[in-house]
Amino acid sequence: MRAQSVALRIAVVLTARPSWAKLAPVCAELKAQGDDVQVIACASALLERYGRVVDVVRAQGYAVADECYTTHEGENLVTSAKETGALLMALASSLHRLKPDAVAVCADRHEVLAAAQAAAYLHLPLVHVQGGETTGSIDDKVRHAITQLADLHCVATQKAATRVARMTGSDAVVWTGCPSVDQAHAALTSEPVTLAELGGSGPAIDLAQPFLVVLQHPVTNEQDRAYAQMWTTLEAVGRIALPRIVFWPGQDAGAGEMSRAIRIWKDQHPDAVLHTVRSLPPVRFLRLLTQAAVLVGNSSAGIREASALGVPVVNLGTRQQGRERAANVMDAPHEGLRIVHAVQMQLRHGRYPASDLYGTGQAGQQTAVAIRNYLTGGEKATMTWRTTTTN
Repeated sequence: MRAQSVALRIAVVLTARPSWAKLAPVCAELKAQGDDVQVIACASALLERYGRVVDVVRAQGYAVADECYTTHEGENLVTSAKETGALLMALASSLHRLKPDAVAVCADRHEVLAAAQAAAYLHLPLVHVQGGETTGSIDDKVRHAITQLADLHCVATQKAATRVARMTGSDAVVWTGCPSVDQAHAALTSEPVTLAELGGSGPAIDLAQPFLVVLQHPVTNEQDRAYAQMWTTLEAVGRIALPRIVFWPGQDAGAGEMSRAIRIWKDQHPDAVLHTVRSLPPVRFLRLLTQAAVLVGNSSAGIREASALGVPVVNLGTRQQGRERAANVMDAPHEGLRIVHAVQMQLRHGRYPASDLYGTGQAGQQTAVAIRNYLTGGEKATMTWRTTTTN
């Protein structure tokens, strides 16, 4: 164990644009502690069509220690498996060269499994953020595999802490809350997003007036339905007399078909007020959600950050099944009339009270402290460190 005053070298593996919302608060607190943050950008975090979040990382003052280009064309289950193997090879070399004191990873993407395996085989302490949750499909298997490889578990909810403790038998389980909620709290005090800042393409939208945000990703075990599911969503929100801001899907199996549905739908409805956007920095995206009337789709942002913001959400399909929800979420299947009805109900309801289900806005600090305490043998009493028996 290192002395408490020695700066630690923490490699933070960033694999996708949503992950920076969770990792940025942790990185900021690690830097505030005097630690050396070594961001390794991988996979879709490097690609323009997914918003190149690596540029956001650099703009926020972080040095990128390495870039691992391992993404395959096709966005299907075969490429997902191949990408995992390719990234494992790249990260093994990168981590061997950097020799960090610990490696931090987030959530459950297939690329994160590669990072976890590389760290474990190099005998580098692995910190897993957002373990212990359940959503169904392959994601649960990947998330739980990463949990078993991890040494320190920084989880978002009490139930997640219980699940990880039971799964691993570890006493290094810290209920920190979700770091993306820190970003949500920051968004509340930031300036509103403007149309010029929004970028993207499509007709101009008055962001001071009600509008919908659509953020929908493929479900890995339903990739053959990705096109139809996206089309159904666009048709449904098209029946609501409000402008729509549609974000392009993330890099999962089926994303190509989902993107094709968006392009074709736009071409067939030239008069529709539909504006497409690739990405926004985390705090600015969350600020946009506070300006929206309803968030429609299946992103975890509707479950986590939107609950802290009180934003009404219509959550579609099975992608988030099993994940804990606050009162702001209304579930609907991929059926047009059911989606329309749910959106109309959420419009009538309006804003919800803020929920602290996923934290109170201090997760970044608590995670950074947990990492230092784990690596240095520091005082554990400063945090919620437990193998909890909460049901």
